[in-house]
Amino acid sequence: MADRNGYIGRAPGDSSVVVARQVFSPAGVQTNFTFASGYTVGYLDAYLNGVRLIEGQDYSATDTSTVGLTSFAQNGDVLELVAYKAFNISNAGRIGIQSSGVTIGNVDTLNFIGLGNTFSLSGTTIDVSISGSAGAAGTWSNYDSNTGVTTTKKVRISNDLEVTGVATANTFSGNIIGVAATFSGNVSIAGTLTYEDVTNVDSVGLITARSGLIVSAGSTTNTLSVTGVSTLSGDTFVGAAVSIYASSGIVSATAFYGDGANLTGLPAGGVEVQSAGSPLGAGITIINFQSGATVTASGAGSTITISAGIQTAAYNPSGITTTLLLSSAQDHKVTATGITTITVSGGTEGDSHTVRVINSGIATVGFSTYFLFPSGSTPTLPTADGAISLISFTVNRVGAGGTQLLAGASVNFS
Repeated sequence: MADRNGYIGRAPGDSSVVVARQVFSPAGVQTNFTFASGYTVGYLDAYLNGVRLIEGQDYSATDTSTVGLTSFAQNGDVLELVAYKAFNISNAGRIGIQSSGVTIGNVDTLNFIGLGNTFSLSGTTIDVSISGSAGAAGTWSNYDSNTGVTTTKKVRISNDLEVTGVATANTFSGNIIGVAATFSGNVSIAGTLTYEDVTNVDSVGLITARSGLIVSAGSTTNTLSVTGVSTLSGDTFVGAAVSIYASSGIVSATAFYGDGANLTGLPAGGVEVQSAGSPLGAGITIINFQSGATVTASGAGSTITISAGIQTAAYNPSGITTTLLLSSAQDHKVTATGITTITVSGGTEGDSHTVRVINSGIATVGFSTYFLFPSGSTPTLPTADGAISLISFTVNRVGAGGTQLLAGASVNFS
């Protein structure tokens, strides 16, 4: 028989907790106190300042956690509560089982099977971690009776993954990484598909090639077909036996390489230039339109008509100097009143201009030193109201050397 130290039956040391004690020192007036470790009704003693209180008369303890004093304790008092843990012989051989901190029942025996089981003591609780045959770190669980199991951990498959049934509405929130994959049906990509070494691309939307588009040569069936608008802003390499055509729409690129011999709709010798219907030559690569020309495209750009236009600028001088802007017009109309001197700004060498001076009231009009007249004789314009004069000049020079206008005058039109 085991040494019971004088006790018959259960000794006090057989329980991890025999007596629970808690001391309270109220900071003010207080009647109710909560016993942290709990108590069994009828097994609680209360002492106020060392004097044992009488249950039911001096205090009440009926809900296993709260003790209420009949007369309140106050600052300076010391209340000591002592609980005696009752031993229930009917539960002596049973163990409470919890899952994630939630009690699921009591059992007499725990039997752990499989490898990798670990145990750790946490206070009065033994934590058990199950791995090995239980699944990936013990996280396998039934998902649905028809679809199988699920886990929140990673799953490693050393051999092939074979799906023998029909999988529908399956989604992956992370990345799928593998060496190779084969699909017998269609694959839909909602985001961006990045890939290399693709043999065939069938797209009903926009295809963006980051570093260029390469169409290999060697077969007349290698064809880049464009049914909409295709802009090739990078390098595009097309093999000798590959054709590019637009069944409908426009193909545009920053540059085309080759002699253009197979381009349709163009003369064999290149672009032809005509003047008044008479050919001037073909194979032209640059057409330069001089200042003052207006370019108008006819139809789909097959014909370009150039017509020279004269721009007119009107001036109503309110001061003693009137500046003609030669870069904005070729004909200048000056309505003169009082005294004014005409000068110019801008201009291009070789350009021709006219100045129409119309007097509105008595007017005296002169010219700046930019104007050079024959024999150095500056004309005298009429001053009468309604008089009209015409000055014509050609720009001989502009810039740092000084502007020179070769001018002539026709005065006093009536």
